[in-house]
Amino acid sequence: MPAPAPVSPEDFKNMLVRYGFTVARETEHNWTLFKADAPRPVIPISKHGERISLTIMMAILDQLKIDNSTYFSLSAHQG
Repeated sequence: MPAPAPVSPEDFKNMLVRYGFTVARETEHNWTLFKADAPRPVIPISKHGERISLTIMMAILDQLKIDNSTYFSLSAHQG
C-alpha cells in the first residue's frame, strides 16, 4: 500500500470531518475541529499553505489512531 501524501489544508479538514469531527470554530486563518470521543478532541488546522506538512499530518493521524487504510478510505472521497 502506498504511503500517505501531503494534502491541502481544506482536504485534510474535510477528511477529518468525514471521520466524525465537526468544525467548532472558523477564523480567517484556522479551522478548529472537535470530536468529543477522539484521542485528541480538539485539532486546529491552518488555512494557509498549499499542503499540510507531512510531519504534522502524520502526527495528527497517529494521535487519532487513523491507519493507512482508513486514511486512503477518507481521502478517496476528495473532490
